[in-house]
Amino acid sequence: MPLAVALAAAGGCGGGHSSTSKQTTSGGTASAKQAPAPAFQPLAVPAQVTPHRVRVPILTYHRVHRYATELTKSQPDLTVEPESFAAQMAALHRAGYETITQRQLFDAMYRSAALPPKPVIVSVDDGYVDDVTEILPVLRRYGMKATFYVITGRTHEQGFLNPDQIRQLEAAGMDIGAHTRTHANLPALPPAARRSEIAGSEKDLHDLLGHPVYWFAYPYGAFSPVVVDEVRRAGFLLAVTTRAGTTASTDAPLEIPRIHVGRSATAASVLGLVGGGAAAQAAPAGSG
Repeated sequence: MPLAVALAAAGGCGGGHSSTSKQTTSGGTASAKQAPAPAFQPLAVPAQVTPHRVRVPILTYHRVHRYATELTKSQPDLTVEPESFAAQMAALHRAGYETITQRQLFDAMYRSAALPPKPVIVSVDDGYVDDVTEILPVLRRYGMKATFYVITGRTHEQGFLNPDQIRQLEAAGMDIGAHTRTHANLPALPPAARRSEIAGSEKDLHDLLGHPVYWFAYPYGAFSPVVVDEVRRAGFLLAVTTRAGTTASTDAPLEIPRIHVGRSATAASVLGLVGGGAAAQAAPAGSG
């Protein structure tokens, strides 16, 4: 099992409080008229697993925000301007792509469940408040879903999702995954600290949402065999990396590749990435 590329210097994904000067609370709680969420259904890997591969491009975003107004600048390539994101989602919708949930991916991998003809997953790392102020309205416009990987130790910090906003995303049909407690470089941690970051982030979200959380994203894309084992022990069923690719496999369900969407991406280039017309991009070093 390969080690991920080395962690870059400060300024990467989740490394700073890249927020506007004021925490936005618009839409911070779910509407009282919103239909109740369906009852949570537990998941488990089947006792007998038939090796299976599924091609599903997973797009990776971090911030959808005006870079010029971020208080602390992160890597520029991790911030996508709002109009660019909206154009990309509109293009996917027009081209017939259908966003799927993590459960749909799990069922396709382990139960050979059918997927839409043109499936895609939209994933968003770090848990910035942009998730509800910029991303969620666009997803609702086109009837799309996404997976939001949250740094659980930042839910009370300015510029990041608060607990009510995380619950709002789930109530809107979005998947919530863990991205550790502090966005730590997991392979560099001693065992107890690594366990706290991984299992602790699942516990934080379990307590917040009232059910287990099965989805995980490695900070900086950094993982190792012992990290993957810890992720498995914590109860996560699918985990994503920053390695480039479009295929998920039952042979490595905790090492799923994704496609980085950078600042310069256009609607046309995103269509090329998900359609295989261009090479899937890895994230820049230090992101994820």
